Amino acid sequence: MHIKLIDGHDCIGGNKILVTSSRGEGFLLDFGVNFKKWTLYFEEYLKPRTGRILHDLLKLELIPKLNIYRPDLMPPQFESDEHVRFVFLSHAHTDHSGLIGLLSEQIPLIMTNETFALLSVMDQLKPSVWEQLAIKTRVPANEEHVRSDVLVNNKKKEKKKRRICTGDVLESADGDFETVSLEQCWPGFVRVLPVYHSVLGAAALCVEVDDALVVYTGDLRMSPTKDEEDFWRFELGEKRLDLSKRTERFVQEVKRYRDSLKKILILIVEGTRLGRVEESVSDERTVFENARELISKTNRLVIADFPTKHLERLMSFLRIAQMCDRFLVLTPRDYALLENMGRIDPTWQLTERELSHIRIYHVAKVEFSKLEKDAVMFAKTVGLLVSPGEINQKPENFIIAAGYFDMPQILDIDESVLNGSVYIHSTSEAYTEEQQMDYRRFRNWLNRFNIQPFGLRFDDDIVFTKEFHASGHLSARDLEWLIGTLEPDFIIPVHTEDKSWFVSRWGNKVLTQEEVYL
Repeated sequence: MHIKLIDGHDCIGGNKILVTSSRGEGFLLDFGVNFKKWTLYFEEYLKPRTGRILHDLLKLELIPKLNIYRPDLMPPQFESDEHVRFVFLSHAHTDHSGLIGLLSEQIPLIMTNETFALLSVMDQLKPSVWEQLAIKTRVPANEEHVRSDVLVNNKKKEKKKRRICTGDVLESADGDFETVSLEQCWPGFVRVLPVYHSVLGAAALCVEVDDALVVYTGDLRMSPTKDEEDFWRFELGEKRLDLSKRTERFVQEVKRYRDSLKKILILIVEGTRLGRVEESVSDERTVFENARELISKTNRLVIADFPTKHLERLMSFLRIAQMCDRFLVLTPRDYALLENMGRIDPTWQLTERELSHIRIYHVAKVEFSKLEKDAVMFAKTVGLLVSPGEINQKPENFIIAAGYFDMPQILDIDESVLNGSVYIHSTSEAYTEEQQMDYRRFRNWLNRFNIQPFGLRFDDDIVFTKEFHASGHLSARDLEWLIGTLEPDFIIPVHTEDKSWFVSRWGNKVLTQEEVYL
């Protein structure tokens, strides 16, 4: 067996891991953007050329030289013997799935239903070519163009169905996808095991390769303790409790598979939080309690900032809105994401009570995607559309879901309403220089309208206080428990900047090379 850490070896994010059996058949674990490398060359207004996308990314060594790319993007032929049977997407974060649009439609993508739902919605909101789930085929330029190797969009594009494996038959009105089974993807034992992370749909993979079980954790965090289960059940609901226990079930399932198959266990495991200074420990329960307490004590407008894909956090603020007799105001884009998730996975369909506490904000846009148009029309039909004027009349009735890039939308709200309103930072801190610059600019917005920030403060620099945010990754203590419980024969750390932590505890069991032969 050959395991090659193409990316994600000594950094956080950008996972691309190639596992190849002794027969030369293999698979990829994730295919994401390495932001640390990407931002060396690109930023918001400096992007790869869509007509030469593979050429550009290969030349900058941002993607691997493998025969796995879409033929309409005119890939070169590489001297690569690996036959990639499938690509496993652990979850819908860009650093794990952000380059899937480059992959050949003939290579199946294995993921959960929830991940498919998230990626399907994002796919309809005008993504870049390298992010696209559904394939919009490009054709070579004709003689009228100066360069014969430049790719151009043709008005009559040939549709190609991307092969998807979620374990269920997929809904696709446009016929963009072909459903395949796990058995078609890999000849041996393979299981997709949901885990608990900061985005719905996260999963680990357990697959038999030669005489071993390879387990890839993706990104995950710990389940609540037994003592906390009653709180989750009664305050957050049964489906949230069930979601939170996925990591615990994953560990038990892997143990059961190993005991029954009698194979050696190779654990490819994340270590994101290792080496980070953590001033406080928070979880989704703490986030919920802190936000509920703050919102219940104010009669001002509340602006809550959380990631669109983090639907569990959205459900927390929706629950708080119900308890505090407020409405959670979503953009058409955010509502489309929530509605589509419920359509593909009924577990996340909104109840009538939940829907009654949602309002959809008619943002000042000239162009809407089809999903956004549908959300606006639905809101008009059932009376959920809310205008800035209605918010101005009774601001104490609303929690607006908005972040840095949504700030122009608040310009429609009266300054008297914004003055003294509450902003809750319920997302991750700024890690890159570009993100730091964004928050310095964001400070100007808050100061201009005298919006009171919680979850961050501005001293000489930006301080993220984190009482309204919980990490989606295992703590060092939880990681030690997971590895101790699974008792792997070999440990391959990824998605971490501190491999020495593993070596100091498990010694020779830890394989730190970029390429491993077993």
